[in-house]
Amino acid sequence: MSRFRAVSVRALQGALVSSVCLASSALAQDLRGTPAPVFLSGEDAHWGYSQTVSPQHWGELPGNALCAAGLDQSPIALVTAETDRQHHLDVPSFHYGASRVRMTNNGHTVQFTYDAGSTLQVGGNTYHLAQFHFHTPSEHTKDGVEYPLEVHLVHTDAHGTPALVVGVLIKEGLVHPGLLTAFRNLPKHAGEHSQPLSALINASSLLPFNKAFYKYVGSLTTPPCTEGLQWYVMKNPIEMSDSQIAAFQRLPYLNPNNRPLQPLNGRVVSAQRRH
Repeated sequence: MSRFRAVSVRALQGALVSSVCLASSALAQDLRGTPAPVFLSGEDAHWGYSQTVSPQHWGELPGNALCAAGLDQSPIALVTAETDRQHHLDVPSFHYGASRVRMTNNGHTVQFTYDAGSTLQVGGNTYHLAQFHFHTPSEHTKDGVEYPLEVHLVHTDAHGTPALVVGVLIKEGLVHPGLLTAFRNLPKHAGEHSQPLSALINASSLLPFNKAFYKYVGSLTTPPCTEGLQWYVMKNPIEMSDSQIAAFQRLPYLNPNNRPLQPLNGRVVSAQRRH
């Protein structure tokens, strides 16, 4: 690829990201009556995972100072031996229903916008599943292991603000039947949408059978890196086939799309032993 063409493609991506996010927000607002979370700090913000727009430079962008100065940032290295093991942590209760498969390549990941009505309850609070998306390789590591993929299920509070994220590590193994149709129809380019006819998915299939978890307070892993989010990272990975993993990793400009590990800065990571 010539230098001119490469620059043109990156410029096109930057121009499309804002319109994609705004369109996704409007769609979700129509479905739920509350705005979907938009992770860009503004229409002119441009960030990515390589060169001058890489995570090391996110904090230099207007409105994204927390990406550099925040003390409770995500992702982190999860080390089982160093966690505060508790038997009486508030255990999340998942109430996920089926959703249409609606995917958007926003230039940073493939985001699955979820139909309204699926919730997670924990500590007397109810959170709404708004969307899920993927990172390669995994953003969190577990006991020093980096996985080929990680899925983030983003939940919002009553105001439509991202408040809780469930992270699930993904290893190579059996075909994931719940993602079979979706991963055969991934939108390949920034700004592209895909909604396979009659395709459904239940986010419950993205959770491991054993739902033991790590819990900590962190942030969005993308600009503006907002802090104060509750993170529940499943201790046990789920499986996807090598061809499914490769289908995501082959998407242009999305490999890699993981933020580097962030300092723990004295935070306590709790571990729930079993579901």
